[in-house]
Amino acid sequence: MKIIGGNAKGTLLSSPAGRNTRPTLGRVRESVFNVLANVGILETKVLDIFAGTGAMGLEALSRGAGEAVFLDKATGAIIRENALRCHVADRSRILKGDVSSSLKTLRGQKFDYIFMDPPYRKGYINEVLQEVFDCDLPAEEAIIIAEHSVSEPPDLSLFQGKCQLWKEKKVGAIVVSYLQCR
Repeated sequence: MKIIGGNAKGTLLSSPAGRNTRPTLGRVRESVFNVLANVGILETKVLDIFAGTGAMGLEALSRGAGEAVFLDKATGAIIRENALRCHVADRSRILKGDVSSSLKTLRGQKFDYIFMDPPYRKGYINEVLQEVFDCDLPAEEAIIIAEHSVSEPPDLSLFQGKCQLWKEKKVGAIVVSYLQCR
């Protein structure tokens, strides 16, 4: 897997060996960043939840985001290695605890883009979205980019007044939902 655009374009990313990591497909990442390029990514603050290899946050940094925070309890060393390879370690922060605890340590910090790719078929998507809002993490007009299975969309009725579906893109059994925060 490689970074597909920006200053670190072509940089090969390490993946954890033997783990059930499901990196976001290159064509999905390309689609996401084509959408975000129209909104603006320069000097933004990014949160990458269930970061895995860190590909989403690193792609954002490569394309000009100012800072990224990565949350993953198991792959912090891989994310650090990948940030060094992409020459963005100075703009990266990695939190290695469980997602819920890590989100609480970020309470009140504001993020322009929040990427989340929770494990599928575990019911995490609504739980994590609730924690993101409870911790007051979205900046004004933030966009949450949630990757999920077709069978497990976010229940937006739980988040009325906090966000609305802005865009949705289906790629096979994967859906990327773009949630515009209010």
